[in-house]
Amino acid sequence: MKKIQDLLMCPECKSGLSETLKCEKCGSEFAYEQGVFDVVSPKALCNQEWQWEITDEMLQNEVETARKKAEDDADIKAYNAYKNKETLEAQKIHREYMEYLIEGFSGMVCDLSTGMGSNLQKMLNAKNKDFSIVCTDIDKRVLMLTRKLKQTDDNRVFYIATDGRSMSIKDNSFDYITSLAALGNIPDSDKVVRELYRMLKPKGKILIQGGYIEKGSKSFELAQSKGLERGLVEEYLINGLKAAGFENIVSTIVAEAIWAENPYDLLPVAGDTQRYCIIQAERTS
Repeated sequence: MKKIQDLLMCPECKSGLSETLKCEKCGSEFAYEQGVFDVVSPKALCNQEWQWEITDEMLQNEVETARKKAEDDADIKAYNAYKNKETLEAQKIHREYMEYLIEGFSGMVCDLSTGMGSNLQKMLNAKNKDFSIVCTDIDKRVLMLTRKLKQTDDNRVFYIATDGRSMSIKDNSFDYITSLAALGNIPDSDKVVRELYRMLKPKGKILIQGGYIEKGSKSFELAQSKGLERGLVEEYLINGLKAAGFENIVSTIVAEAIWAENPYDLLPVAGDTQRYCIIQAERTS
């Protein structure tokens, strides 16, 4: 296997990086900190809204202290308390189906927008260990914290901070790419899909795990106002995959649920149906 660093490229000019993470062409400099390759263009960080507030204290805490603080987080507990029984059951079915698919992985796997590591944990728990995992997110600090909380000293796991719309990773790098709700949270999802296609090896596969809304619903109107509808409507996302070059697209709806009022979530809107789905697609050549 190549060194992970060999997969990196400059997000500014798409040239290779030196051992010190300096662009060989334009001179842009990047960094490696707390186990994370920080290869995000400064342009991508302008007006970026952070989903997680990661403090220095959280990063400096001992592993057990940091994990306990995360488990005891009042916002997370409150968020989960708002979910109705129907939604919890649908999410369980959704999770278990993805766990089943992960058992078939091999080679190099990229996880898009890893965040606090829900998909990462599924892959770490898998009986199958015949693959390496590259965790990505635009927020380097959330990757630092996730690395600490998961205690991923496993030499199969790597962390790269990069923008999903302009990934700092070379063409033909991955056998599989996973996404958990990422495309519903990143504007310009069509750009993201094209990047995913570019990074996949020929015969590579993408697995998108998400909850989808109905066109014409209140959720759809709100998503449109935020520029997120392309990644939240199943039909739109499938069309985006086709436009990017993906083939053999299979969409599996594993469950549906009515979303309950939840002040911690912008979308979906309370009372709207959410379809829990996994979309698989291949880069055939």
